[in-house]
Amino acid sequence: MPDLTTLSAELDAALFRHEIYAVYQPQVDPLTGVVLGVEGLCRWSRSTGEAVGPDVFIPLAEESGVIHGVGRFMLDECLTQIERWHGQQHPVDVAVNVSPLQLATDGFPDYLIEQLAAHDVPAAPLTLEITESVPALEIAQIVPRLRMLRAAGVGVSLDDYGAGHASLSQLNMLPLSEVKLDRSLIQAADEASGRILWEAVERARDLGLRVVAEGVETDAQLDLARNLGCDRVQGYLFAAPMGVDDVDTLLAA
Repeated sequence: MPDLTTLSAELDAALFRHEIYAVYQPQVDPLTGVVLGVEGLCRWSRSTGEAVGPDVFIPLAEESGVIHGVGRFMLDECLTQIERWHGQQHPVDVAVNVSPLQLATDGFPDYLIEQLAAHDVPAAPLTLEITESVPALEIAQIVPRLRMLRAAGVGVSLDDYGAGHASLSQLNMLPLSEVKLDRSLIQAADEASGRILWEAVERARDLGLRVVAEGVETDAQLDLARNLGCDRVQGYLFAAPMGVDDVDTLLAA
């Protein structure tokens, strides 16, 4: 793996060389297995064929400012798929991660609303995922922009929920439509994590939020998600992140 300085220098050009691309991981009904949505995930495959993980290149993109270009690319990809799948009578939702740096940009809500109109798609199938570890000061800055987007019909999801960063006051502050339970809690399967999960889900339910269990890889974890009353589950038990053609096959089935 090249050093971070080299990767950072390559990242901007990677967009223009089409080395950055999107894959999609299904989110399914825990009782029926029906696909209800997908999460769009960003990937980078260098010209050498070497894959660079998002845990490496996303922080680099945020540090260098390239995250704005990467973010616009991912939004365009996800909106294009919403347009296509809904046109094929597959009304699935699409979630996509957004960086706090994107949300902190004054023109971001207007840009996204314009893109929805350009793609001629409704706002409701799109969900923006933000991480629970966003600092309180950044949350205060992005809340007005999130409220604008929620008013337009876009969903807002809190990722890594229950990991311990966000307080109840932050949950009340954010204009959320969904929370995604932290995968480490789903996969721990011990008494402590179970107690945290029950409390986290109860708080989310009190606020009328949809609950998604992420990182479901075993039947036992699926049973846990069902017992918690999760609305959706996502993980390798059902499907790995996949290309558009594979999603098409899954939806057609």
